[in-house]
Amino acid sequence: MIWETGYIIEIMITKVKELLLCTTGMYNIDFNNKIIFKNNLVFKLLFLTTILGSYISAFSQSRSNLKEISGYVTYNDSPIENVKVIVKNTDVKTTTNKKGYYKIEAVEKEIIQFSSFGMKPVEIIVEDVTKRLDIAMVDELNELGEVVLKTKKKKKRYEEEEPTITTAYGKINKKSVSYGRIKKIKGKELTVQGTSLIETLSGIVKYLSIENGRVRIVPNLSLANPEESLAIWDIDGTVYEYPPNLAVGDIDKVTVIKSVSGTTKYGMRGSGGVIVVRTKGVKAKKEKRSKKGRKKKGKQNSYSNGAVPYTAIKSKTPYLAMLDTVSGNKKTYESYQEFSSNYSETPGFYLDVSEYFKTTRNNDSLSLQVLSDAQDIFKKDPEALKAIAYTYQERGLYQKAVNVYTKLVELRPSYAQSYRDLANAYTENKQYKKAWNMYLQYLRKGNYILEEGIEKIVYSEMAYLYALKRGAAGIIENAEIKRLDLQNSKSDIRLVFEWNTSEAEFAIEFVDPQSRAFNFEHSQEKDSNRIKDEKQRGYSSNEFYLYDLTEGSWFINITYFGNKKNTPSYIKASVYRNWGKINQTKEVKLFKLKRQNYKMGLLKLNSKLSSSDY
Repeated sequence: MIWETGYIIEIMITKVKELLLCTTGMYNIDFNNKIIFKNNLVFKLLFLTTILGSYISAFSQSRSNLKEISGYVTYNDSPIENVKVIVKNTDVKTTTNKKGYYKIEAVEKEIIQFSSFGMKPVEIIVEDVTKRLDIAMVDELNELGEVVLKTKKKKKRYEEEEPTITTAYGKINKKSVSYGRIKKIKGKELTVQGTSLIETLSGIVKYLSIENGRVRIVPNLSLANPEESLAIWDIDGTVYEYPPNLAVGDIDKVTVIKSVSGTTKYGMRGSGGVIVVRTKGVKAKKEKRSKKGRKKKGKQNSYSNGAVPYTAIKSKTPYLAMLDTVSGNKKTYESYQEFSSNYSETPGFYLDVSEYFKTTRNNDSLSLQVLSDAQDIFKKDPEALKAIAYTYQERGLYQKAVNVYTKLVELRPSYAQSYRDLANAYTENKQYKKAWNMYLQYLRKGNYILEEGIEKIVYSEMAYLYALKRGAAGIIENAEIKRLDLQNSKSDIRLVFEWNTSEAEFAIEFVDPQSRAFNFEHSQEKDSNRIKDEKQRGYSSNEFYLYDLTEGSWFINITYFGNKKNTPSYIKASVYRNWGKINQTKEVKLFKLKRQNYKMGLLKLNSKLSSSDY
């Protein structure tokens, strides 16, 4: 194997730092995260030499713990052949087959790179749980605004395509639409291939199927409703389910939009994608009418921004439907046990059944027993354990959550999130001294505060303990600790989002009382650097502050893009009111994310005491 020297040194330095920080009696630590050694220089040099020697020896064996990783690579929902898949800084490589499938071996912390000509490379850091990685490639972005061609005779100026797409609900900026999820066809590219518009476009637009006169351009993820997610047509600003008869010569251009970011304005109707058709002659008139309509409506745009309530799209899985046919809690539990062997590798099954016993059967005892079963089955699966801990926190079972997070520290001692999660669970359980000591342990592991991501969360929570619980937490004051201020304490809401798998990709939309939308997108395409940082340091969370709830409601929406494997992701939202005050309250909501490219409404927050769902 060929390793870059800098990479080797970086790993050795990290390991040395961890060992130094874990060694008691050798240092003091202040709140600037500086280590003050007590021992003399000679001892330190001898210690460092010993540690470096042991890690150089261990490093030569570092690739002995190989794990098999496989998956499919697609572009625009179609498999791609001959995509290069390599383990960076090694000679391990392979390519995808005709089905887009690949298989490769790597060890934890190595980077797998996926590349293909004309497409943006994707790099994924291998984690302890990484087994399957399904990758969706996108086009390499070309930012050229216009191209000028010079000839000896005259200059010709060719402007690139318009940066926006005109729809029935206004204009969509192409840069806000996921690359590779739109297809534009000029009228002159069309030829008469049939008697209808559907048949005319069939040779150019990729239909997954044609069902009763309607087309499907995105996969249907609903088992309960096979007619869901069929495409709609936007013909000159009017929306149709079935396209009217149009002469091919009358068509100016056709734009096919599959991306959820491009179809959100159509609401639930656009979940199956939109085929936008603009005809000649009426194009300008329709665009002008669209502008007038938007001016007249003003702030009439829905606060939910086209989102469908999370509770409205939850569908019952087949195994829960089977439990519905059984009478009596005892027999239902026995039925669950009978077919649970088929789901020994599916944490979501146990979480679903646990919720079923609680909400449908009103039996907390059996619900908790199912969670206990899951804890035992997935005791070495950090992602499953996180989802279980989230469930306990949502139900207010804080000691059970502490037990799970304690196990996660054992499984992932190098993850910053492990220490923060356990510290937060201790605070919920009113074990303030243990919480403070766990935050200090977070710092001693080489983590930081006062930055973005988890550091910002840790700072907020340490400041809370110092300001309100310093006596109960046994905090010994010093000059550094006194600098802890409760930032943003004047906000109406402190909102913390956490997710159980680092591969989860989603966009959270915050819509304020004035209908202004703000987005936080957690995806490889839009923020690969942040995801890389999350994996290197081990965290999966972010916090936000909301203001002006007295002026109206805030709506929190989410669009889920998947997690590179065929399992759901779980996201926990902790809503703090009166943050940092004696009358502070906290509410925890847990959401199961499975349906992709579909905007869902999670929370509606207003000046009332408690948060409410859509």
